[in-house]
Amino acid sequence: MLFKCFKLFPIMLMGTLLGTKQYPTYDYVVAVLVGVGIAVFAVSTEDLDIGQDSIGEVETISGTICGIILLLFFLVFDSFTGQYQARLFNEHPELSAYTMMFMVNTFSMIFSFITLVHTKELYDACNFVYYHAEMHIHLVIFSIASTIGQLFIFKTIKAFGPVIFAISMNSRIILSILLSSFVYSHEINAASLLGLFVVFAAIAYRIKRKTQGKPLVKWAGMSDERSMDIFHEWHEHCDM
Repeated sequence: MLFKCFKLFPIMLMGTLLGTKQYPTYDYVVAVLVGVGIAVFAVSTEDLDIGQDSIGEVETISGTICGIILLLFFLVFDSFTGQYQARLFNEHPELSAYTMMFMVNTFSMIFSFITLVHTKELYDACNFVYYHAEMHIHLVIFSIASTIGQLFIFKTIKAFGPVIFAISMNSRIILSILLSSFVYSHEINAASLLGLFVVFAAIAYRIKRKTQGKPLVKWAGMSDERSMDIFHEWHEHCDM
């Protein structure tokens, strides 16, 4: 989870390498601040046992190195995926989110099938589903939720780009930790609040820089000057 906090920075680097987009310096600073803020918030809020594996045993050096390598692979491929999808959407405007989702899921299905056959786990998986009929409703609910989530993902990447999507996902991490803190009565201390402040201050600064010198309200079919006049007139009437 801590590694995922810093995914904004490699996403920007990957976008530069693929030629998808060039990012200003302040975007990289914001990416680092968002990562640091979420990491501080997560460490100070969640009970993270650094140095232990998922089952509570002391982590070995080889296991730690292997985990770091896998996490680096995750950052590289995750950064490549969003930027390459954005590049496809830009190069092929007729490409819809539904087509992208269908192709990605088709490849995932084939890849998963080959993996199950190679590891000789296909029969066990089918056998488990057959003898546990109560899980079918869970599979249906999970599939529907996953499909709706993917639609939002591809729509967001197509309309706003992978960086905005990554910021949204990082905000989701904060909200999920906050919800977990309230549900399980975890303490939210000063360090947690500092992490929250750093994240939202960095995002607010990015929004300010992105919108600097640009009209926030634009009316269809009107010039920027005329649309702002109408907006000010409406604002004056609302104040009366």
